[in-house]
Formats: sequence, C-alpha cells, structure tokens
Amino acid sequence: MVTIIPRPAASSTADAIRRPRQKRSQQRFEAILDSADRLLETMEPEAISIYTLAEEARLSAPSIYHFFPDAGQVFVALAERYTRQFVDLLDLPLPPGITSWQQYMAARYGHGRDHYNAHGAARRLLLGSGLSATIRARDLENDSVLAQRSMAELCQLFDISPSADLIDRLIEVVVINDAIWTLSVHRHGVITDAYEEQARRAREAYCRTFLPEYLPLRAASDQAA
Repeated sequence: MVTIIPRPAASSTADAIRRPRQKRSQQRFEAILDSADRLLETMEPEAISIYTLAEEARLSAPSIYHFFPDAGQVFVALAERYTRQFVDLLDLPLPPGITSWQQYMAARYGHGRDHYNAHGAARRLLLGSGLSATIRARDLENDSVLAQRSMAELCQLFDISPSADLIDRLIEVVVINDAIWTLSVHRHGVITDAYEEQARRAREAYCRTFLPEYLPLRAASDQAA
C-alpha cells in the first residue's frame, strides 16, 4: 500500500478568497471563474481587471469583490480549478501494452500535453510568462499531488518500492518538463512536437538518475490489486 503524504497547507494569500457554501453563491463563484477562463483565451492576466471580469460575467463589480479582493485572486482560484483537472487526467486509462517506465511517462505526459494544447487559458495561466508567485506556489503543491499519484501508479505497474525520495524525484521531473513546455508556449503559443520531444528526452535523462533502465513488471494479478 502506498502512503500518500498530505498536501501542504494553503497559503494565506489563497485564504483571502471568500469561498461560498450556499449553492447560489457557489454558482456565482463558478460563473466568475468561467468568465476569467473565457477572457484568458485571448488576453493576458495583467490586462484583466475586476471590471473586465464583471462585464464578461454580467455581474456588478461589488459582486466579484464579495468573493475576491482583486483580479489576481480570481486567477489563483482558476489555477486551482485547472490543477484539479490535471490531477483528474490520471484517472484516464493507460494505453494497453505498457511494459516500461518510459512508455508510462510518455502516456501520462501525453495526456497533460494534449490537455494544455486544447485549453489556451490554462496554457496562458500556468505556463505563461506572467505567472504570479502565488499561482506558481500553488502549482508546485499540485506537482506534489501529481508525483504521489504517479508513484502509486508506477509501484502498481512495476516492481519498485514507494518512498518519500521517489516522490521528490518525480516532482523534479514535473518541474523540468514544465520548464521546457513553458518555453514552447512562450515561443510558439502551444507545446509543439519538437519541444515535446525535447521534454521527453529531459524527463527520461533525469529519471535515469534514480530509476534503472528496466523495471520488472508486476504480475497482472498484482497490477489489478
């Protein structure tokens, strides 16, 4: 059984967001995030204000200030939504016939790349040059969750033992990968095939510093368990 380490506590900046409990307020909260998502498809975060959001959401500015002290906190909440979506990608089925950790990495990072390339707002917010320190900190928390889930899956597929050290190494793989993807988005607007190939090489080269070239597969009955 793989032990999952609790996520770090949320930052005080994120605590500035007033998170609703009643259904009607939750719907308004989500509508504000939907508006930010639409605007980010064509605009940089620094060009979007509370008043821009209010116009897009067809709400008054005070309605948005009720939940968020400024536009930056809207993007923090939106980034949290995006990162939950990336965690959910790990629920997608793996392609059949995976026999190596290299194939496993290619499949899971392929899901992430496809999701980024299909969602311009997520690319702009999480891989853009205007990434705020607060959003980056939250993104690193998400990297920890992704690494824990990846370790659990690796340990299920292959004969390898879970450890806190392995989680740390897998977090570092995510950070290395995202740096190359960020450069691709900066230069081309999307994660191109050429940059994904460079990211793959970097991922595998770094993984070889802590994983053997070949990991024995677990028995099918153990994988199912």
